[in-house]
Amino acid sequence: MAKRFSIINYVLVSILVAIGLFFSFASFKIPFYVNDYAGFAGAISLSYDLGSGQTAVFDVEPVSTDADSVTEKQMDDTVEFVRDILASFGGAYNQVGVQNQSSIRVQTLQSDISSQLMEALGTRTQIVIRGEATEETTQYDISANTIKRCLGTYQTTSASSTSSSYSYGVYIEFDTQGTEQYRELTNYVADNGNTVYFYTIDGTQLGSFSGITREVTTGATFLPLSSVTSQDDANMNAINILMGSLDVELTMTENGVTTAYLGYNTVNYVGIALLVAFVCLSIIMIVRYRDLGLISLLTSLINIVLYLFLLQALPIVTLSLSGIVGCVLGYCLTVLCHIVLFEKMKKEYAMGRKISLSFKLAYKDSLFTILDIMAIALIGSLALYFVGFDLLKSFAIGIFIGGVLSIFSIYCVTRLFTKWYLPLNNTKESHLAFKREVTDEN
Repeated sequence: MAKRFSIINYVLVSILVAIGLFFSFASFKIPFYVNDYAGFAGAISLSYDLGSGQTAVFDVEPVSTDADSVTEKQMDDTVEFVRDILASFGGAYNQVGVQNQSSIRVQTLQSDISSQLMEALGTRTQIVIRGEATEETTQYDISANTIKRCLGTYQTTSASSTSSSYSYGVYIEFDTQGTEQYRELTNYVADNGNTVYFYTIDGTQLGSFSGITREVTTGATFLPLSSVTSQDDANMNAINILMGSLDVELTMTENGVTTAYLGYNTVNYVGIALLVAFVCLSIIMIVRYRDLGLISLLTSLINIVLYLFLLQALPIVTLSLSGIVGCVLGYCLTVLCHIVLFEKMKKEYAMGRKISLSFKLAYKDSLFTILDIMAIALIGSLALYFVGFDLLKSFAIGIFIGGVLSIFSIYCVTRLFTKWYLPLNNTKESHLAFKREVTDEN
């Protein structure tokens, strides 16, 4: 009965692994859906060396008419400001730097919104928040330079709990000064119309937020935009308002797409090379360890499916050529751990133990060795991620994921598979390439 149970389990797992590999590499059209399925591998974000990027150059000029040119501090602050905006849209390979003292160069990975993103950085919407529907300056006006953060969002257009109207718009968060000013403004409008109005500096009304019946101390408000119909457009408007809070103005002078340094074909060539290496390594493991090699192969295939899934699912992952190297080393950690484990099994059997006991003792004896290897890999990858430059971060992520999956593979997957294996064979040493030690009886 136990033997039949093991066979059924191996068959079911093999089927699941085949399905996982199909969804990892296959691409096909999804019926009744606008997007195609690209597979885990096809959905991984690629960096500049493997994919393409969007590049733009902006002239930086002071807003104040009293200043002839921007200062070094203003340039540095602008670079950091733009870098933070790009980081909020994800990806680890955004590059922002000063060019020719009065310009900045911006490069981000090519995406559906990268072109819009560059245009948004060059659009400055300077707003004024008022407690009255007037183009004239009022006592409680709040200027754009008190804005700390903006986010595109979708929410109710009124502070009233009975309101059922929703709209895309911009969530605005103030700094300390702006928070105090907004508290005074809402205290005023609570008794004079219950509505906050948003204007541009030239007098155009952008929208209003109603239903305010008491002062607001949270330091945040919402600007509904009736003309906005998507989250991406709301995000771009948020960037426009953020750019309006700067004391400099960015004017786009160049905009274009950069091709991959190494080219998309590099991914295919590397993939073919890795496939050949995987096949050769699997053959070596099977020849040396027989049935245990087959178990390690099944574990490795599960490892690959999980690897590809995590690479496309984690937002911090942007794969570069160095990242591929990191993933290969991460996978090699799994192979190394299997070798350590299997050699321990062979050693235990050679000392006279039964196969079942050899398995059990090998897991126990190899624990600290494997944990030492994993600790070095994980600590090293974390150090590279937080200290190293962008390309090293991709390398570090690849090793870190590999380390975590290696521990999971050895002590969850492989251990379960060897448990299923014992009912199939717990006496035939030749199927495992096990041998007893030769003793001298003379």
